[in-house]
Amino acid sequence: MNGYKINSNLSWWIIGILSFSIILFRILFFSRESYLFFIINDLIVIPLIVITILVIIRKIKRSEAHPTALVLNSGIIVAFAFLVLLFSEPILSSFSINTAVLKLNPGLFQNIILSLYSLMFIAITSFWFATIKELYFYKRYRSNHIYFQLMIIFIVLTSVTSFALKGGQYNYINDTFKIITSILIVFNSLKISWIAFVSKKEKISLLLQSIIIAILFSLNLANINSSSFGGKILADFSPSFYSFYSLILLYGVIYFSVLFFTTLFHIPTAEAYDRKAKEVSSLQYFSKLINQVLDFDDLADTITDLVTKVSGADSAWMIIENNNEPKTIANKNIAYIDADLINNYLLENGLCGKISETKICSLTKFTDRTKLSEKFSSVAITPLKGIDNQKRYLIAARKNDLLFFEEDKTAINTFADYASVAIENSLLLEQSIEKQRLEKELDVARDIQKKILPEKNPEVNNLSISSFFIPAFEVGGDYYDFFEISKNKLGFIIADVSGKGISAAFIMAEVKGIFNSLSRMIETPKQILEKANEILLQRLNKRSFVSALYGIIDSEKEELTFARAGHCPALLVRENKIQSFKPFGIGLGLANNSDFNNHLEEIKINLMDKDTLIFYTDGITEAKNEKLEDFGEERFSDILVENSDKNVNEIADEVIKEVSLFSSSHHQYDDITLIILKWNKKNNSNGV
Repeated sequence: MNGYKINSNLSWWIIGILSFSIILFRILFFSRESYLFFIINDLIVIPLIVITILVIIRKIKRSEAHPTALVLNSGIIVAFAFLVLLFSEPILSSFSINTAVLKLNPGLFQNIILSLYSLMFIAITSFWFATIKELYFYKRYRSNHIYFQLMIIFIVLTSVTSFALKGGQYNYINDTFKIITSILIVFNSLKISWIAFVSKKEKISLLLQSIIIAILFSLNLANINSSSFGGKILADFSPSFYSFYSLILLYGVIYFSVLFFTTLFHIPTAEAYDRKAKEVSSLQYFSKLINQVLDFDDLADTITDLVTKVSGADSAWMIIENNNEPKTIANKNIAYIDADLINNYLLENGLCGKISETKICSLTKFTDRTKLSEKFSSVAITPLKGIDNQKRYLIAARKNDLLFFEEDKTAINTFADYASVAIENSLLLEQSIEKQRLEKELDVARDIQKKILPEKNPEVNNLSISSFFIPAFEVGGDYYDFFEISKNKLGFIIADVSGKGISAAFIMAEVKGIFNSLSRMIETPKQILEKANEILLQRLNKRSFVSALYGIIDSEKEELTFARAGHCPALLVRENKIQSFKPFGIGLGLANNSDFNNHLEEIKINLMDKDTLIFYTDGITEAKNEKLEDFGEERFSDILVENSDKNVNEIADEVIKEVSLFSSSHHQYDDITLIILKWNKKNNSNGV
């Protein structure tokens, strides 16, 4: 960018220096009758024209002007030049400048006015040439431009020899150059490729502009002959430039005349081109939308809007089927009632059956067509795919007896592929947002669960305690807790809520509140479970229940009392032997109070030194390996017996390690909870 500014500024400095030099030269040096005067004069004028053309070309390229804008600007400049030539004689006469003065040596002031006048036409001519050059190269993909380059060479040769060979025996050379240059101008003017890339509206505008500009160039060419006032001024300024100016005017006449007829011949196909251009631009625009974040409703509106442009349809809408009930959405240029009538016709006749691509259907046999507010003649039905396998159709409709053709079908098919991808992205986005929302909810539930479960195990004389909880999902439905009932009594519960995830975690939170309250009021496990069942019957739905085991350890009496409501059995390891205790009991929330109470049993175990008590959920015994085999109670029992001489934390670590190794090739299906208690009269600390 900075490099461009430096080059641009340098070019303007050179133009300024050359312009000043030519004015100064014409004031101070040589007589007009001297041949050397015009040679030196043209040696300044020619570089000035070349640099001016290059600067204007660079400006045009940088502005990225559309051809229609270049044509309009050329028209404005040629109209300005025409007015200047028309009024130059009366205006310059007021400065005492006339044809008689031109034959003599003009004075200082007159020389400056004439030089500025000629420099203005150098700028005008340079702009015309630069404009025509840019129009020639616009949208041309072939790099071979030898004919245009050859034309430039012959324009230069014609301009230079117009003075050097004038009136001599070699004048025929200049005439030959003129003829060749004119032929090349005609040949290059026929190559107007950019006209195919403008819209019908722009073509109609160009049709009028080109004929007006061609006429103005013709008038300028007529007003610049050697006998006219303006022609004499330019010929006196520089014969080479005068010849160049005349050739560019001729180029303008021919180019814009050809442009008129070329545009005229392109108008019949302009509508088809406009439609293809809309189709391409719509697909390009829609391809960008695929990667953007779009709400499904906004996306549906965009789809129906763009399909009308792609297919040239008058109306469009989408059908979404929910339980075989069609729903119209994103209707574009059609009333909902009309869309529903057409939908019913298409669905009832099976036209929206198992179609894999666009299907064109005539509405001539549509019996309710008279009920439509507008006369639709044909529709194009396209299936839209989505990851949710929901049936969606895109409908484009035409009215006034206009039908869809095969090329319309191809365009709609292509567009439907883009639309399907965009729909998938939109649905994936919605799923992603929903997933993020659920993850936030899980974070909250996880925090709640951490607060629900005990932060640490209680410290009880003569009792070592270890507890483990590993949820199968982000949050689990297993629950355990300890309650300090009195100085000598410790209550505990282990429970398993049916189901997984957040719903089970919320039930677990409710279970905690129930047992936390009941443990303070009731001191027998059986009564606590009975009361808990009474409360949960009112809270749980028919598909939910809770298995639980509630026990109380009395350190003074050295006994364990517990009751089991459908939970896993309690295990006792004593003297390297394991016993299973499975008192009767139904899960909480499964039976009414009387049935539950009648089937609930409470038992007591007298504790002996080094007795190890194990309470667990079925996530341990039902853990599976790659063969879908259960870890099982036997493996569990063997581990407990083999490690019974260790402390509770070491026993728990061994259990978790073996379960993890066993199920390493299979995902964890259920929550794992493990409580191990060890009675030891000689031990007064927890966990050893």
